[in-house]
Amino acid sequence: MQTILKKLLAFLMMGLLMAACSNTETPSPRTEFGQPLSNRTEDKHKEGEVHRHINPEDATEQIQLVLVPSELIVGPNRFSVGIFDQGGNLVHEAGVHFHFYDLGDPSMPVYESEADAYPLSTEMGDVTIFAYEREFPHGGDWAVEVEVTFPDGNEAINGIRFVVFEDSPSIKPGDQVPMVETPTLKDVNQQVSLISSAEVPNHSFYEYSLDESVESGRPTLLLFATPAFCQTRFCGPSYEIFNDLAKLYQDQVNFIHLEVFTGLPNPEANNWAVTPSMEQFGLQSEPWIYLIDDQGMVLYRVEGLFTLEEIEFHIQDSLGL
Repeated sequence: MQTILKKLLAFLMMGLLMAACSNTETPSPRTEFGQPLSNRTEDKHKEGEVHRHINPEDATEQIQLVLVPSELIVGPNRFSVGIFDQGGNLVHEAGVHFHFYDLGDPSMPVYESEADAYPLSTEMGDVTIFAYEREFPHGGDWAVEVEVTFPDGNEAINGIRFVVFEDSPSIKPGDQVPMVETPTLKDVNQQVSLISSAEVPNHSFYEYSLDESVESGRPTLLLFATPAFCQTRFCGPSYEIFNDLAKLYQDQVNFIHLEVFTGLPNPEANNWAVTPSMEQFGLQSEPWIYLIDDQGMVLYRVEGLFTLEEIEFHIQDSLGL
């Protein structure tokens, strides 16, 4: 009963937060649409480790924006941004509103829709992004204007441009996953450090290869992440959340973790080459989490920071709970 109530509450909250605002007026953009800050960073850090996200010298008088997803496609997406204030600090508490514009003609942005964003934060509260799940009707050049209202009542606004692709170069919902033999403990003579950079690895994540998991007839939750060598601003504690999800659903779902780089435990010696699994899924960033049904079809995927409740909602839905 608690599970049903929790799921219903999560659904209602997501619905309220993601509902687009009704507005009879057609707003015009109040900002220039610049390029977002890169989600990539030169620093290597452990997932969830506190680190500076932006150099204060790069900060503007208002806000700067990072587009979290590395790709946006026609159809459903979790659109999300990271926001930095004029001191270069990551914004955690604010009211955030999106205005989306179609840039089919860059000289004449056409208002398309608007919505309130909802915050997603790590358990420690040191990393926060603002997100909205939406579908893009067509590919091409798009822009978003981000309005921010801070707790003290101050406001800021900035806009960024981005591209929506007609299709994804990576495995997406509705696709069948490649039936590949991903690394397991038996492949490395039980030396887990050769296939996991986690400080405290969960050995159960390396019992099955992906093809074995699909053939088992159970759903699979698949995590691409590098706990010790994160190179994006918003990787978050994905391995820890994955571990917590396993404690709740390991009797119903197979859990597989795959690393991003080859050459563990020292991927630098291998020039940070990505793993064959990353290439087979067409991925260029991390972390990614995939929910795969018992027939090997992707039900849901998300890139970057995610929460336990967010993934749990989709797991319960897939299990009919």
